[in-house]
Amino acid sequence: MIRWITMVMLIALAPVTLHAQADDYRFKGTIVDTTGKPVGGVHVTFKDLSNGARITFTSEKDGAFDRRMIPSAQYLVTFEKEGYATHEEKFDWSAAQSETKTVEARVVLESQAAPSEPPVDKETSVLYEKAYAALQAGNCDEATTEARALISKGAGGREYAARFIVARCAANQQKFDEAVTEYRRALNLKPDFFEARFDLASVLDRQGKHDEAIQEYEAAVKLQPKNEDAQYNLGALLMQQKQYDRARTHLEAAVSADSTNATAVKALGFACLQGEKKDLKSAKRYLSRYLELQPDAPDAKDIRAMVAEIKTPVP
Repeated sequence: MIRWITMVMLIALAPVTLHAQADDYRFKGTIVDTTGKPVGGVHVTFKDLSNGARITFTSEKDGAFDRRMIPSAQYLVTFEKEGYATHEEKFDWSAAQSETKTVEARVVLESQAAPSEPPVDKETSVLYEKAYAALQAGNCDEATTEARALISKGAGGREYAARFIVARCAANQQKFDEAVTEYRRALNLKPDFFEARFDLASVLDRQGKHDEAIQEYEAAVKLQPKNEDAQYNLGALLMQQKQYDRARTHLEAAVSADSTNATAVKALGFACLQGEKKDLKSAKRYLSRYLELQPDAPDAKDIRAMVAEIKTPVP
């Protein structure tokens, strides 16, 4: 769940002009394993080798990805997912383009056996594949039935995954108490299971258990510090709790991961305005950047008025 922040601020806020970011490259394609099976949920990071700036995104369930607005630069590109060997490539996209250039790719990841998990028998493997396929297809009744059958049989090294399937389906069906119970059982079996931490935090937030949600998001960002969604959700939740200085740290991480994330850029601008030590210069810069990214946003008029009144110290 990606959180959205709406704020009204009455504060003396001078226009600032920032250079537009060139929309030079578009990267699209699919990610598959060595058998050709699509691999969803792959975390992709573009690192600009000149300044360290990062752009991140995640492949869809069918392994597809389509990322636009990538500025020209030389990049180190990393493809990461638990259970697969990390894949890296260098892209020399330093040539500026008069029009957007589309680059298509088919990325192959090699599976990596988890040494802590014992091998499973054929029946267990079949039950798990059925449960996971049903989850991917959105058939939670079938997914839950197969996953519970797997747990009853004695899932061994797959029990944490089976309980995750039950939990996610319960969450999708708004059975939040059941979802929390199953996510916690999965995490007891596999404490470093990022997806379960992230999902659990989201469910707790929806239940109004914000302190617990913050704790789980904090655990999630420790597992994956470069995950844009986890950093943003944590920052947004801290903003709602009026913990602006703590929020700023995580919103900065989200923006560092993806400098084109307009919602995170705007939230970061507000965090700079509302922190204990107000940073008007940074607030002005981030809010101006938001307008640059979303000039026609519904709140653009209000944000422009705020930016126009920010009074920054004279150097």
